Amino acid sequence: MTNAISPLSGVHILVTRPIKPASRTAERLGALGATPYIYPTILIEPPADTGQLKAALSLLQSVYAIIFVSPSAVEMTLKDNVKLPISIKVFAPGRGTAEELNLHGVSNLQIPLKSFDSEGLLELSDLQSELVKGRRILIFRGNGGRELLFDELRKRGAQVEAVTAYRRSIPTTSPAGLLELLKLKKITAVSMMSSSAVKNLVTLIPKQDRKNILFSLPAYASHKRIKDAAEALGFMNVTETAPGDRGLITTLLNYKD
Repeated sequence: MTNAISPLSGVHILVTRPIKPASRTAERLGALGATPYIYPTILIEPPADTGQLKAALSLLQSVYAIIFVSPSAVEMTLKDNVKLPISIKVFAPGRGTAEELNLHGVSNLQIPLKSFDSEGLLELSDLQSELVKGRRILIFRGNGGRELLFDELRKRGAQVEAVTAYRRSIPTTSPAGLLELLKLKKITAVSMMSSSAVKNLVTLIPKQDRKNILFSLPAYASHKRIKDAAEALGFMNVTETAPGDRGLITTLLNYKD
């Protein structure tokens, strides 16, 4: 390692996550000597109509399982000190969502053993047909997104309800500060933890500037699906990491060795 005290010194990385998880990512990167720049390319807001969410939370006693698809789903669902009955099985697709659940006092949860995504969740024994058939499952998620979990659990006979806990939107403020950082070459890498964040980032940069100031930067994607999306948009140097902050930091440390 080039610097035993600050192993990520010289890494100036753009963090594109929503503000709350981005702050935790930035703190962890900063502790290792990196210089993080937080620029959320996704805004997390309450759903336009909160009726569905309130109704779902009022009828938890009859629920077999709850799946939170992201840290934001946890934050927006449990933000008013909502307590989940201990009888409910709780699932998260990865460590970031599990960490957010832990912060809200939920520790009896399951995450995939291999693939940290919907496919991995669907491999877990407690979500197989013989256990979910005829039982009620709630999926707390944002607006839009993949339908794999919903569709497959329905096929297995579960009574599934997809509950919109939040809505994603693209920032409406001027990206002037971001553009200045990119043009002045202050940023040396980009962290990507969702396909939507990558797409929104690209739309914020004028077409004529993307190749020179954005697409040439090393990018770190926390899932193959995100890597594929980034490369399809034009990024030329994308590395897939393990999920979450741990995956990002481990990869950055390896590259610094």
